[in-house]
Amino acid sequence: LKQCELVPVVRDVSESCDGKLKIPWNPDTQSINITTDSARGSEEQVGVYFYDKRDYEAGGVYIYFYAQITYGLGACTFRKPFPVTVPTDTQKTWTLTYNYEEQRLVLHCNGVHVLNVLLTSECTNRYWRRFWKRKPTQIK
Repeated sequence: LKQCELVPVVRDVSESCDGKLKIPWNPDTQSINITTDSARGSEEQVGVYFYDKRDYEAGGVYIYFYAQITYGLGACTFRKPFPVTVPTDTQKTWTLTYNYEEQRLVLHCNGVHVLNVLLTSECTNRYWRRFWKRKPTQIK
């Protein structure tokens, strides 16, 4: 995957822009890098929402910094523990790769492979396909 141009997004950008700021994204050629400075137990969270070309929700990834750092996949799973230990550094760079055709989502944290899920095996919500069947073209 090629690195796309860095688009810095500040904390709470969805609130400061009335939730309208969306960034073009092609999951076939681009990964997403997210930098966090949230400590384990801070009860903070970060999310990336996927949208298709008509602005309909097309999935998303959420990371929760509770006593245990967990993840969620929009309309799929909620606050699941990572299958491996997440690096303990407070400053983290998360790299998200999504293969739409395969329905596979891969997440690295500070270079450590922390998640590799096939949505058809992972999703427990019976409505997950309504969202994830849409090809994402932008993120928020």
